[in-house]
Amino acid sequence: MTETHHSQSPLIQAKNLERVYRTGEEVVYAIKDVTLDIYPGEYLSLMGPSGSGKSTFFNMVGALDIPTDGTISIGGRDLRKLKRPELAYLRCVNIGYIFQNYNLIEVVSALRNVTLPMRFRGLSEADAREKAAVLLESVGLGERMHHLPGELSGGQQQRVAIARALANDPSLLLADEPTANLDSKTGLQIVELLSQLSHERGVTVVSATHDHNMLAVSDRVVYLRDGAVERVVKREDLDIQVGHIE
Repeated sequence: MTETHHSQSPLIQAKNLERVYRTGEEVVYAIKDVTLDIYPGEYLSLMGPSGSGKSTFFNMVGALDIPTDGTISIGGRDLRKLKRPELAYLRCVNIGYIFQNYNLIEVVSALRNVTLPMRFRGLSEADAREKAAVLLESVGLGERMHHLPGELSGGQQQRVAIARALANDPSLLLADEPTANLDSKTGLQIVELLSQLSHERGVTVVSATHDHNMLAVSDRVVYLRDGAVERVVKREDLDIQVGHIE
């Protein structure tokens, strides 16, 4: 992360964040007292073992879940104070999502999958198709845009998902284990593509991941354990070597 990030206001601010789940009389803290700022254009990776709170925090950053206590804001807007239509608009316009399982619509083409977020926003069919074609070209799928997802490899499907996530020019891109279902070579290509798009577009990327390749392109890595931030490490302080990381 460059020092210029610190001269900017944070895009995302989490303060004393908590997420509590209650089952009968049992109370489980999925997230407890998390405070973290994420800056415009930053590439941030979330890491931690199963049950660390990584997915819960990721979902709250993506306005998919609302905290029990504390605050989380995107672009200065407190998510707890937004009504459902406002949250839906925020998710459609300001946030792009990339999932482990791609979540593409199997019965329509790659091009059609990418146009859908733009159509929801109100863009005309012609304009949406034109922009979708450009996005698919940018992720290396110009010659495959009329294929159905089932006719594409896993890596190609994830590229479609990335193009779809960029459809409405979001300020925030959320990637949930984006390389988990890919072989190592394809996974590395996806990591490099996300890094390239982040730099070219100035979009903030937050990725929940176990992939050490993701760490090499991250500005910071946030390690979570038992629902709390264990440590935050800048890229220059990571000891990255072939095959492992310390």
